[in-house]
Amino acid sequence: MFQKSIKNSFTLKGRGLHLGRDVEIVVHPAPADHGIVFKRTDVDASHACIKASFENVSKTYLRTQLTNSFGISIVTAEHILAAFAGLGIHNALIELGEEEIPILDGSSRIFVKAILESGVAELDKKINLYQVVNSIRVGNSDAWAELRPAKTFSIDFEMDWPGTALGNQSLDMPIVNGAFVREICDSRTFCRKSDVVRLKDEGFAIGGCIENAIVVGEDEMIAHNGLRYSDECVRHKILDALGDLSLVGKPILGKFVSCSGGHGLTNMLLRESFKRGDIFVSKEFSDEDRDKLPGFDISNADIKNLL
Repeated sequence: MFQKSIKNSFTLKGRGLHLGRDVEIVVHPAPADHGIVFKRTDVDASHACIKASFENVSKTYLRTQLTNSFGISIVTAEHILAAFAGLGIHNALIELGEEEIPILDGSSRIFVKAILESGVAELDKKINLYQVVNSIRVGNSDAWAELRPAKTFSIDFEMDWPGTALGNQSLDMPIVNGAFVREICDSRTFCRKSDVVRLKDEGFAIGGCIENAIVVGEDEMIAHNGLRYSDECVRHKILDALGDLSLVGKPILGKFVSCSGGHGLTNMLLRESFKRGDIFVSKEFSDEDRDKLPGFDISNADIKNLL
């Protein structure tokens, strides 16, 4: 099987979740082995490009921030990265005139819809993937993240918010074929009601509102037009994890498991995996891998939640 990009450029406009500024992004096709690259159009062109790589992750509190060697950053990359990973898009150039990717509805749904409407193009270079051959865990007894060998790519996530309406949520699911599009991509970000004022005072979630986030209180969860799933919050954690894991630059054949994890632990896990050097082996994609990874055989039934 071959690497993929989009067929046609597309534009999306919206507000950044944390910085609260209006921003327009233009997503362009890119050639094989280009990878996912962000380009800031408001800075010197020689300093403008930021490769989507776990090595470029500079901050992980409440978002994934990528920074290049010139100190140029893009903020809140995880949702568009999850869209690319869930659709098996390996190459794209994303231009933006501001620092932050727009939050849109708080999920990956609008990104996924725009990518599918632009069309998906198969390129002339075969896919290489990382197969997990040994297990690794980072974190502590309260919060941890782990990679394990597995026959298909899957994510198993558990989160626990005692004293809130969210309570404990967990979900273990293979992210193969159209599963991301069908069951994960429209799950929205969320926050505690008790944290809203504090976060804004600290300079975060300035662009956050009920239209793009679920607000979790002690007795209720407030969401625009109601919850899309009873366990929408843990589904969003799976969405975030997929976006952050895609920063290895290749599909992963293995299982990601996390308890109360987030952007920071996922990035630590990837850094430690490559530091150890015995977690992944690189292999060429074969026909047998088609049903083991995201982004293949997406059907019309899978995309009905995008309409």
